[in-house]
Amino acid sequence: MNKLNLLTYPLVTLLALFSASAALAESPTLDDTATQVWAQTKTRSAVQAELMQARADGSIKMTSITYNPLAVAQSVKTREAVRAEMLAARASGEAAAIVGEDSGSAYLARATTPADRTRQLARVK
Repeated sequence: MNKLNLLTYPLVTLLALFSASAALAESPTLDDTATQVWAQTKTRSAVQAELMQARADGSIKMTSITYNPLAVAQSVKTREAVRAEMLAARASGEAAAIVGEDSGSAYLARATTPADRTRQLARVK
């Protein structure tokens, strides 16, 4: 083993130990969460009663298996119309430009105004 290797390995080891110790530095802000006092405006039983009431009257559905935010969404186009637009975009190369390597940024940059770009992304006419 030559002298360079005898010197390199210990130096690399010391450098690694030094950088690892620097990673253990703490935040400059004080952690006072243990001493903070939070004012509670409702009791636990009052919150649980509100939850049961909301479940009973159906006003809470966020964690329910029946929660479906798309149930109120309505389509203004038929399936065939959407398929026809997609096939036309594929044929013209527009679809490949939008989902290409640059995620369509070069294609969308050629649009005249930002509103046109938004319409192209949202397919609003």
